[in-house]
Amino acid sequence: MVTERTVRQVDDQTPPRFIPSKRFTLALLVFFAFIVQYSQRVNLPIAIVCMVNRTKQTDHSLVTFKQTGKSPYNVPNNAIDSLRRNEPVTTPMSKGLFEKKQFFWNEEQQQDLLGGYWAGYIFTQVPGGWLATVLGAKWVYATSLGTSSLATLALTSMYLMSSTNVILIFILRFIIGLAHGVLFPATVALWSLWAVPQERSTLASIGFCGTHLGTSVTMLIGGLFCRYLDSGWMYLFTVSALLGFIWLILWIFLTADAPNHHKTISAHERDYICNLTGSTGKKRTMSLATIPWKNIVTSKPLIALMITHIANLFGLFFFLTNFGKILNQLLRMPAQSTGYILAFGFFLTLLSSLTSGIVTDHLVRSKILTLTSARKLFNSLTSFLPALCMLSLYFCDHTQQLLGIITILVFLASSGLGYGSGYIVNFADIVPAYSGVIFGIANTFASLAGFIGNIIAGKIVKQPILSQWRILYIMFGIVYVFGGVVFVLFGSAVPRKWAKIQTANATAKQEEQLNEEETMPMNEKI
Repeated sequence: MVTERTVRQVDDQTPPRFIPSKRFTLALLVFFAFIVQYSQRVNLPIAIVCMVNRTKQTDHSLVTFKQTGKSPYNVPNNAIDSLRRNEPVTTPMSKGLFEKKQFFWNEEQQQDLLGGYWAGYIFTQVPGGWLATVLGAKWVYATSLGTSSLATLALTSMYLMSSTNVILIFILRFIIGLAHGVLFPATVALWSLWAVPQERSTLASIGFCGTHLGTSVTMLIGGLFCRYLDSGWMYLFTVSALLGFIWLILWIFLTADAPNHHKTISAHERDYICNLTGSTGKKRTMSLATIPWKNIVTSKPLIALMITHIANLFGLFFFLTNFGKILNQLLRMPAQSTGYILAFGFFLTLLSSLTSGIVTDHLVRSKILTLTSARKLFNSLTSFLPALCMLSLYFCDHTQQLLGIITILVFLASSGLGYGSGYIVNFADIVPAYSGVIFGIANTFASLAGFIGNIIAGKIVKQPILSQWRILYIMFGIVYVFGGVVFVLFGSAVPRKWAKIQTANATAKQEEQLNEEETMPMNEKI
């Protein structure tokens, strides 16, 4: 029976200091990477508010305008000519470096452009984990954000186009999604080599905090750009692309795939990490045939982890894209106030993610809780608190604004606990050798579940009224409870023997020897 180990010293020495250290520097650069990723992910959903000319919102209005030759709205003459040619609108008075340009995209075109990111994102989850394991996470990261930064910068070409090519913009967003899809699985694979169990929660939570800070800051800055500058979307795309290029330079020169490959790491820190993680620094060959699928599908802790992962992200992905509607349409909050509330909520997500990781490592080092108990505690909080929030939202309409706002903030704060010490980190605990690939599989299903959640919502919610949203609250509440209960019963943080890095390395070595024997030329005469 597998038992949990407490902190042990390496060569009778105390663990190397955490700050400053190469693993802490790596965590800060992962943090920066996620700021870049999420700034590029959410820049279009934010910028589209000031990119679209909403004087023509329906196909019916467009047809009427084309048929009569007269605009039913107060639209400038240059806008009328641009609309006929499907061109961006330019106004003479400008605030900032650019003239004001807007586009006549109908609702279907807007949804297609917003969906282009997710269409690409879902395809590279599993390849991302595999590439990080076989090639190393350093260059997977570099290629990912280098590509997405170039594509984001290319979006600014819309400003120079005489007529907007919606297909081209969709392709660029699709490429950005493809590039970003590898990051989460690659991060899980990276920490399986760099983070010892007693520090994994802290290191992972520092990195994942970038997702929440990137979202929050981009929402605030994007809103300011769109409000006070003409063509504010140009600044948003340019800044998020330039951040990616700055990060890329730092990443290439300051990181390595594994401690053994780092040029300036101390021997003490390298040995400390490698002895506790089993990392050898050697690239591993991995194919579909070498992955222990039987062990994967029969492992109760792993199946429980995948269930709670999918259940949590099923709800989280849906509500992250719909809280704006809930605040604006059900609680009747002004659009500007909605942005401030959500930005503050994402900041709470950041704090809870970072705090839960630090607290978990302290509890484990102090032997107050085992790592398994800590994982179950925080995963329960990140599952059951959102379920209670569903119950609270069940009673929230415009007459219960304050309760609705507090509930949404609690939901966002509790969701961060899973990133710091819950289902997101647990893959590196129990299946370190295959964590990137298995995380990619789970995240693919979670992304599909989030997409399905929006389809279900579209079938149920026909009008912005509480009675229809209550059906969704009940559904998501049940899913959250189910995912939390399954992990409490079957979850673990003890690494599976078949999924340890040492075991996987030994298996890979045996495979290589067998292949060499099979391909060895036969010199003997028969």
